[in-house]
Amino acid sequence: MTTPRSFILCGHRGNMADAPENTLSGFASAEGVGVDEIELDVRTTVDGELVILHDRTVRRTAAVRTPFLDVPIERLTFAQVRGIDMGTGQQIPTFAETLESTSVLLQVEIKAPNAARPLARFLEQRPAADRDRCLITSFDPLSLADFRDEWTGGARGLALHIPDVTDNWRDHADRLELSTVYIPVPQLTPALVAEQHDSGRRVAASLIEGPDDVRRIVETNVDATASNSPAYARQLLESNEEFVARFPSFPADLAKTV
Repeated sequence: MTTPRSFILCGHRGNMADAPENTLSGFASAEGVGVDEIELDVRTTVDGELVILHDRTVRRTAAVRTPFLDVPIERLTFAQVRGIDMGTGQQIPTFAETLESTSVLLQVEIKAPNAARPLARFLEQRPAADRDRCLITSFDPLSLADFRDEWTGGARGLALHIPDVTDNWRDHADRLELSTVYIPVPQLTPALVAEQHDSGRRVAASLIEGPDDVRRIVETNVDATASNSPAYARQLLESNEEFVARFPSFPADLAKTV
């Protein structure tokens, strides 16, 4: 790993502590508290629009009852999706709207396999400034492979979420030439992180929720983390002297963004 290193604090689905998840207001709120990156989830409608939504349906996240509460997004038209109230008047945004309304790095998770190739084709046509902000992630190696088969250049790289480090994920990491791996905080060890650094990959901790997670981040020497409450996470990180000594630019980054 090169030095000096930078540390990335990501707002998970925006700023879920203060705004509806995966909405433009949530993304704006995340930027307002000084995140370096925003994580979001991409799916497609039946008519091919790339939209931002975590779950397959809106049952958990819709603010008001809708006839489409339990209908999978991939079976709805964009017009139908657009009429769903996600809270505080927010609609389900398109990926294009998200690119146009944000300025920080983006962690773009392929949540549905059928979105991988449309996402690649879409990004290929975007300006370089948009493409270069995007790190393409998934829990599904096949989705990342489909994305890479469709388009190989321009983005910040590919990243795999690894829910269980005892699984056979290293072969996927090598074959897909991943730039980053996401590992649950409880499964992080200094040896595992050092191994991935030696392989040229960054390691992100998922997710930071309290002071103990910050200690683990420092002990294992990871490069990034995400939080549902990024303002609180930033306070925790900045209060840890060893973390600040390792990443001296991190406190200064907030002054540039707020």
